[in-house]
Order: sequence, then structure tokens, then C-alpha cells
Amino acid sequence: MGRLDEFFKALGGEKKRPELEILETVEDYTSVGDFERAIEAAGSLESERNRFLALRLILREILKKLENDPGESKGVGEIFQRIVPLINSVSNPRHRALLTFDLALILYYLGDEFRGDLTLKTALNLARGHDDILLDMVRELVRIGLLDKARGALKMVKDRDKLDSVLVTIAEIFYRMGEVERAKNVIKHIKSPFHKAMALYYLALIESSRDRDTALTLLGAALKVAERVEDPDARFELMLKLYDLKNTLEGRSVSLTDVLNRRESHPG
Repeated sequence: MGRLDEFFKALGGEKKRPELEILETVEDYTSVGDFERAIEAAGSLESERNRFLALRLILREILKKLENDPGESKGVGEIFQRIVPLINSVSNPRHRALLTFDLALILYYLGDEFRGDLTLKTALNLARGHDDILLDMVRELVRIGLLDKARGALKMVKDRDKLDSVLVTIAEIFYRMGEVERAKNVIKHIKSPFHKAMALYYLALIESSRDRDTALTLLGAALKVAERVEDPDARFELMLKLYDLKNTLEGRSVSLTDVLNRRESHPG
């Protein structure tokens, strides 16, 4: 049983066997890098959802190939004329946004920044109002080093809590890359005390295995920020996490008294 067969079983209900067979054909061609035949097979799918699934499989496999070996771009550009109409045939804006975004990333890997920018702009417009998709795009752009592109996507996110959450991830990515000042600058833009403290905690966690003093300094800053968390339960759980790492670094057992004192002195 192939992966797609298992996928449809998990969804429940019976699917038309011919469609499933086509999807399995797409999967087979994609697995051996025969993207032209995979696209041809995907074009014969009548169900829009199945077409989306097939195209996403093809695009993600191309991206994986280019990411693992950027030199393996031969022939990839030639399939664009065939795959773009299929992407445009997907009417669901969320699904088309995801496909268009993958297409933009492929163009960037191919060194075609002009068309990549145009395609990314289309993807972002399609994702407008869908913060979950926009934030996934931001994470991916940051992960592969397209920081300027990520900034544009960040500006479109409306939900402040979700934005703070992704900024925590971005700060951690920068810090792991050695971009310390950039990481600190990102943390400055986090408004929620909870998320700001968590960002500092993750940086301290990174430093815990290489520079104990720096880790403790970061934890000290995190503890000060954590005191501003208004929700008493969230503050208590956060303090417990921070003190757990602090005491581990200092070679002491967790002091519940410290945590409780912090909680009681700042009632929500």
C-alpha cells in the first residue's frame, strides 16, 4: 500500500479508484524524478483537491531536490509552462497560495529572482487573511535565508499573538546561525511578555551547552520579562520552566519556593 493509499484511508470514505490510481502514478513518477510525466498525470485529475495534492507532491519534491543539490536544476525550468496552468486551475485560494509559494521558492533556487518576486507577491496576496499560511511562509523564507522576502510577509499578518509566536522562532533561527544582533533585534519587536521571555529562554537553552554565563544572563533577562505576564497560570508555568533551566545550570535542584514567591508577588 502506497503513502497516498494510506492517506485516503485515514480520511475515511471511499474515493474513486481511477483518481487514486492516477495519484499513485504521480507519486511513482515523482519518486524517480520524472516530473514531466508526473505533471501530465496530475493534469488528468478531475477532483480539484486531488489535483492540489498531486501538484504539492511534485513541487515539494522538486524543492527537496534543489535544496539538496542546487546544481540539479537541469530541466526544472522547462516544466513551468506546463505546471502553472494547473496551479491556476485550483480555485481554493489557500491551496493555490501554497502551490504558488512553492513555485516562488523554486524560482529563487533557480536564480530567477525577478519571476520569483512576482510569484511570491501573488502567493502572499492569495494568502491574505490566512495568518497561519502567511506565518508558515515567513518561517520557510527565514529558514532558507530570504530575510527581505520574509519581512514583506510579516507585515501582512494581522493576529498579534500569532506574529509574536513566529518572531520567537525567527529569533531562535538567527541565534543558531550566529546572527546574535539580529536575534536580539527581533526579540525587541515581540510585544507579548510571555513570548519575549520564551524567546530569551530558547536562546539561553542554546547557550546552556556552550557558555553557562551567557545562558544565565539571558535567563536573568527572561525572568524580569516574565514578571510582566498577567495571566497567573501562564506566569507560573513560565517561571517553572525558567527556574528549571537556571537551577540546572547552577547545579541545584528546582526551587519551588522561588517559583511560588514570584507567582504570589505578582498576582494576575
